[in-house]
Amino acid sequence: RRGVIEAGQARQQALDRFARVFLVGCGPGDVNLLTLQAYHCIRQAEVVLYDHLVPQQILDLVPEGVEQVYVGKQKQAHSLRQDDINQLMLGYARQGLRVARLKSGDPYVFGRGAEEARFLLQQGIAVEVIAGLSSAVAGPAAAGIPLTARGYAANVSIVSAHLAGSRLNTDWLPMLQRPDHTTVVLMGLSFAAEIAAQALAAGVPADLPVAIVSNASRENQQTIIT
Repeated sequence: RRGVIEAGQARQQALDRFARVFLVGCGPGDVNLLTLQAYHCIRQAEVVLYDHLVPQQILDLVPEGVEQVYVGKQKQAHSLRQDDINQLMLGYARQGLRVARLKSGDPYVFGRGAEEARFLLQQGIAVEVIAGLSSAVAGPAAAGIPLTARGYAANVSIVSAHLAGSRLNTDWLPMLQRPDHTTVVLMGLSFAAEIAAQALAAGVPADLPVAIVSNASRENQQTIIT
């Protein structure tokens, strides 16, 4: 056991010394849900690239004088293409700067973190991914809704309603007819009416309980039970 702990410490020291890009999961929005690891990474960053869902309270943690670059991508309003973001990270890393790429939620849960990590590793840049609390878990919790409960749901699926090109993903609709199952749909708010129509057309019961949670954990959070 001691050897495993020492190996883990050695790995972390190596990452701290050589990693140049940190893909930082910033959680659903509430600064209090930021992990300590993410906090320390932000405080030690030499340049920060941040998404449009990263709130000002988290950006306020960035040390004074550190360059902050907005690379947000909203629906049909991308400030930069993904390729451009990749090149930005690569350029800063090759300057020897410690880059913190701030992403809402968790980088590996529908956050394109895998694409960014793969690109940088292919360019010989050491990358560390810092897990964040996904809205898939934090959203229901903030609304007081358990994803699983004994006798209620023993299974959970997390799906995205949004495909490239602003297309609706409906492959998951059959899951809504499974008993003892909770389905969490991310990026589905703008498709709500279309999802409801296609679910009914697919035979999903009209009285299936649904909760819609927007801006989870933030001051303007809204929850609709229907």
